[in-house]
Amino acid sequence: MSYVVSVDVGGTFTDCVIVDDQGRIAFDKAPSTPPNFSIGILDATRVTAESMGVDFEALIQDTKLFFHGSTVATNTIVTRSGAKVGLITTQGFEDTILIMRIKGRWIGQGEEYLKHMVKSDKPEHIVPRPLIKGVRERVDYKGDILIPLKIETVKQAIKELMAERVQAIAVCLLWAFANPSHEQEINTLIKEMYPDIYVSLSSELVPKLGEYERTASTVVNSYIGPACSRYLFALEDDLKRKGLRQSPLIMQSHGGVLPVKSTAEKPIGMIGSGPVGGLIGAKYLAELLGYRNVITTDVGGTTFDVGLIYDGEPELAREPSVSQYSLMMSSIEITSIGAGGGSVAWVDPSTNLLKVGPHSAGAVPGPVCYDRGGTEPTVTDADLILGYLNPDYFLGGKMKLNKAKAIEAFKGKIADPLGLSVEEAALGAYEIVNAHMADLVRSITVHRGYDPRRCALFAFGGAGPLHAPEYGKEAMVIVIPYTASVHSAMGIATSDVVHAYEIAEPMAVPVDGKACNAVFERLEKMARQDVLREGFKDEEIVVTRYLDMRYMRQVHEVRTPVPNTNITAEVLDQVYGEFEELYEKSYGKGSAYKEAGMQIVTFIVYGIGKIKKPALSKYELEDEDPSIALKGERLVFTKTEKAFVPVEIYDFGRLKIGNVITGPAIIETPVTTIIVSDYQKATVDGYKNVLIHAKER
Repeated sequence: MSYVVSVDVGGTFTDCVIVDDQGRIAFDKAPSTPPNFSIGILDATRVTAESMGVDFEALIQDTKLFFHGSTVATNTIVTRSGAKVGLITTQGFEDTILIMRIKGRWIGQGEEYLKHMVKSDKPEHIVPRPLIKGVRERVDYKGDILIPLKIETVKQAIKELMAERVQAIAVCLLWAFANPSHEQEINTLIKEMYPDIYVSLSSELVPKLGEYERTASTVVNSYIGPACSRYLFALEDDLKRKGLRQSPLIMQSHGGVLPVKSTAEKPIGMIGSGPVGGLIGAKYLAELLGYRNVITTDVGGTTFDVGLIYDGEPELAREPSVSQYSLMMSSIEITSIGAGGGSVAWVDPSTNLLKVGPHSAGAVPGPVCYDRGGTEPTVTDADLILGYLNPDYFLGGKMKLNKAKAIEAFKGKIADPLGLSVEEAALGAYEIVNAHMADLVRSITVHRGYDPRRCALFAFGGAGPLHAPEYGKEAMVIVIPYTASVHSAMGIATSDVVHAYEIAEPMAVPVDGKACNAVFERLEKMARQDVLREGFKDEEIVVTRYLDMRYMRQVHEVRTPVPNTNITAEVLDQVYGEFEELYEKSYGKGSAYKEAGMQIVTFIVYGIGKIKKPALSKYELEDEDPSIALKGERLVFTKTEKAFVPVEIYDFGRLKIGNVITGPAIIETPVTTIIVSDYQKATVDGYKNVLIHAKER
């Protein structure tokens, strides 16, 4: 027997999915263990192996692929715990990263920053001015050297930075993407003088137009590089000692995975990659179920993450950012807010109104009902008080919830100050967090011209199935995947190895087909070499091409697919037409303006090593009657009755394919709880997913 193991580290729990070579799936979770997340990774893998009746070390030895999604990159920059980093740049441009762009005051920070611009500010500098050194050199936009690199200024800069005991160096020269030779010379000097220092070169990391974004990306890569490298190599060593035969594959924000070594060189690709795993898993499952338009929603302990798949393809991030720094990275768009199971409910002292989030109780100490020292009432505490959660069956009974403490916390901090009953206060928290979630779903669909009624909404994460019937009721159907509570981990296991290559080669339309072919051929050669180096055969490699295009005198670019064929004038005409269609899809019908002229900005190639996906077993229809799975009833507080009413409780493990459950009802699994509202019905499909539809009227 051989296995595919996939582990995703979240803010509260670490999820594990194991698929054997017969297509059987097992999954479980264990608490995350900051700051040493490796402990949680091994714990989650161990408990999942035990649920299969397999010895942990024997399983590791028989694992052919070990996938991993990690929050370490994001956490490092968000908590400002990265390396002391120095920056070497072109003399005269030392302040680029400090000046940034005006949007640096609010990007990624939520609507409240836009409403109160006076209170907004630039982010804390991750590289202070004394650690930014300018060197004498100059290359023009064509790549011609105007001023040769002055070696003495480089050596002086390196010595000054090392005297300040920097732990990493970022090198970003003004036009290095047009001619990387000066950056390469600087890298050689650094390695000769200090061979163990972590170095990032902008010409290797992000060879694209955009002085500030390129500088910020290079600095961020060096800032998180040492911590990510230590973490990844330590995890790899731990797993190898236990018998893992090949490098773990690490989830990237572009939707693919890379081995440890490649990831350690460019850890910026790990930022935000965890939620992307859930979207990739939804894409894989949606293809099996026949859905082309999907809203993906992931409710974790800390955040609510939403993505969109339209016409079968994920939406790409237009302006990737982290901690108010704009980045240049190929990233699937995931929009997040602080709304999860651990989100804290609180009373605003200035308005005496109930608020929920964005701050979270996290994994430590966690919600009050976890009985681990938490004192702030949370969404999970509200779910427990309202009867949605079974205090004796959380994590399949492995963890008991303290309902009395949850009631005490809500009474003292919410109910009494607002003059409400405890149940009314808990219901208020539940409805507020659902409203926040529904607003975000609406903003990435309706506000962008997409109709949610034409989309399936996939709800996953530990608390997703608990809240989706409320925030997802506008969707065509709500899909609760069989692996809902560990769906990001499952999604990572359905990914491919993906290397991304980009280079800025601005060209005004019409362009020469031969020039385009030359650029793509150069990038494709690099892609094939790197993917072959990962151990893939020619027949397992797929190369895809894209162009980032824009209208002249505009700054917003649209990624446009390019056929894998010899590029002729006719092919380019098709690409131009595709660009205009995509532009109008993004910015509204009639927004395209061909008369302004078009420009190619960046050439992109993805080198993809296709990995055999875990096969999901499909079962035959058995019965519509779910009575065999009925566990009994539980009193649940409803907003319509403003009282506790008896609701039927079903055991997911005993449900059969084709069972139909009419709401109101609750379906309990060992790792999540599914709510079926009184206006809905649920059906178990052939893949053991739960599909929730509105009742027929």
